[in-house]
Amino acid sequence: MNTELIIYLKDFIEKNNIDGLIVNSTNEFLVEYNLLQLNSRYHLTGFTGSAGEVLFTKDKIYLFVDPRYHQQASSQVDNELIEVIKLPLDKTYFSALAELLPSYFKLGMVSYKTSKKFYDELSKNLQSKNSIIKLFNYDPVIEYVKNSIQPINYKVFSVDIQIAGKTPDEKFEEIKACADGKFNILVTSLDDIAYLTNLRSYDFEYSSVFPAKAVISDEEVKIYTDCALPYIGEKFKVFPMSEYENTVKQIDKTDLFIDESQLSIYDYKLINASNKIFSSQLKLIKTIKNENEINHLKKCFERADNALRVVYDMLESDTIYSEYDYYEALIKSMKDNGALSLSFKPIVAAGDNTSVVHYSNPSKEKLVQNGDMLLIDYGGYYEGGYATDTTRTFVKGDPSSEQKHAYTAVLKAFLNAYYNNYDKKAAYSNIDKIARETIKKSISDDYAFSHSTGHGVGINVHEIPPRVSSSDAAKSRIKENTVFSIEPGVYKEGWGGIRLENTVYASINEDKIVMNSFSHFPFEIKLVELSALNDYEKYYYMKWQAGACL
Repeated sequence: MNTELIIYLKDFIEKNNIDGLIVNSTNEFLVEYNLLQLNSRYHLTGFTGSAGEVLFTKDKIYLFVDPRYHQQASSQVDNELIEVIKLPLDKTYFSALAELLPSYFKLGMVSYKTSKKFYDELSKNLQSKNSIIKLFNYDPVIEYVKNSIQPINYKVFSVDIQIAGKTPDEKFEEIKACADGKFNILVTSLDDIAYLTNLRSYDFEYSSVFPAKAVISDEEVKIYTDCALPYIGEKFKVFPMSEYENTVKQIDKTDLFIDESQLSIYDYKLINASNKIFSSQLKLIKTIKNENEINHLKKCFERADNALRVVYDMLESDTIYSEYDYYEALIKSMKDNGALSLSFKPIVAAGDNTSVVHYSNPSKEKLVQNGDMLLIDYGGYYEGGYATDTTRTFVKGDPSSEQKHAYTAVLKAFLNAYYNNYDKKAAYSNIDKIARETIKKSISDDYAFSHSTGHGVGINVHEIPPRVSSSDAAKSRIKENTVFSIEPGVYKEGWGGIRLENTVYASINEDKIVMNSFSHFPFEIKLVELSALNDYEKYYYMKWQAGACL
């Protein structure tokens, strides 16, 4: 906890005549996995989770976290100085913040770290309270720590066409064909730019992207970046990042497409009022994977499966290892099996630590003893810059009856969600509903299923769309060749947790949607209660195990 930074921010609030300040975890590109040295929320609180924002006031500090981080946040921050707002699964940070803020509150926000969508929704809610938002074009936290920030030298490379499946010029023509007449698209999502250009970099932790923005017109694609880029395509031109703002200001009297969830309010305010604003659908094009991308992902997950074998072998040995030993061995095995980078920090949790959904600090002192469960959630990047993501829960030695009962409940949820007979009208939310209802029938309410059933997987390990949850955004129909995870889980604080995750792609067989798993790692046979599986579940469990890679 940085007490000097707290004093500095209190002085900032007073000098700028505001009552509170949003301290974000993201950067100017609104990324999920921000480097800790650039993460303002981390500098203030010490909380390392990938999601979670702070409301800083002169009297109190509030940290908002979703259920994945309830335990982690409480354990990492000074609870005497910070109140952790533990959001339930069905409540957003935006709605909780709007409820917490009193009337006549003057709220400060960093304009380039706040999406237009979030700004608009919060502004609408605050109007009824006679509260206002004051935007700042700089981040006081980053200003305070700027001398400690180390520059990054991005080494950007091209993805082979045999992996990408389409050249950047072909992707440009595909986008152009979807439009009618003169248009411009502002692209500020790093994942979208990586997809569009077929360029990647592994210099930003837990990602394969590089800092850039783009303007697509009916004539060409202008890329704005300070990175040295290889040749992209005939229709692509590269400019310094400093020229981006002026370019946006000069666009006028055209159809301008934006993604309000990825465009900062700072960038939005650059737009000329003469333009007609529409919602960009570029991310929908990206989420449908072509045959080359699917085949590449199959090879990536085969290597990821092979990497996990080291954990299985260590568990089956007579040696007692720590969480950290498993963590180190897994990372080495991933690299030995071709991973060029990690798509997120692996979760290696033992015993009661398995109840922390995003457990992030594998301990050298936490030994995996006989009877302990071990949860491994891991992913990597390979030649193409597409993420892998798999979770397995194991047990050292002989399991207890409770462990077997809980594991089997999660297994049943996965089998039913994965092998269900979906018709063409099925939505991603149907997958979540089946998994959630299966768990509810299989285990008591003492165990929480405290996260969504899945998420999209692509250049970002958490690609949106699709969403596999109960949210409105997940009610869209399942599309062929979309890639996403199915990962039911149950957790009980003080006891532990179990999660089983496979990344899949959807295909269509006649009039049915079929799930196809990239991973083929077996389930933990010692933890399965065969008697608790019905005939349908038993058949598909045996089918999975028969085709498993181990």
